[in-house]
Amino acid sequence: MTIENIVTERLTLIPVTFEITTSLLEGKYDVIQKMGFLTDEMWPTSDTKDILPSIDSALEHSEPSGFEFWMVVKRDSNMIIGDVGFHGKPNAEGEVEVGFGFVEKERGKGFGFESLKGIMQWLETQDSVSVIKADCLISNQASIRLLEKAGMNEVYRNEEYIFWRRQLRCI
Repeated sequence: MTIENIVTERLTLIPVTFEITTSLLEGKYDVIQKMGFLTDEMWPTSDTKDILPSIDSALEHSEPSGFEFWMVVKRDSNMIIGDVGFHGKPNAEGEVEVGFGFVEKERGKGFGFESLKGIMQWLETQDSVSVIKADCLISNQASIRLLEKAGMNEVYRNEEYIFWRRQLRCI
């Protein structure tokens, strides 16, 4: 099954493939450039680089499921400015955890909300998903505002993190 790009007002979200993750792990951008996209010197972020090995091994023998990460591309410049994605496929209860990250100079411009809204609309079409979860640092006011604006509800917090949840449907 081929996963289609998600197109929003200003962005295109592109599901990552094995070929893309492998090239990023090697520090190469030729695969992305052949696709017509530009990369900011700050992308992939350190958080994205940390998850690349697990994405690479998950995709080695399959096509993207959509539950990996998606590159976030500004449509007016074809510049990759960040990524949004998941910590794996939905669990047995239909829960999936979402995360996002953007290059610093593109933060605070609404791209985070726009990409999160786009990926959440995609999730609403996935019958296997009933709950979207997220977490963020208590000190990360921008992520807190973004998650609240996206309709996420705080369900718990500890000394370091706030945990969020949004019910889509009952499975």
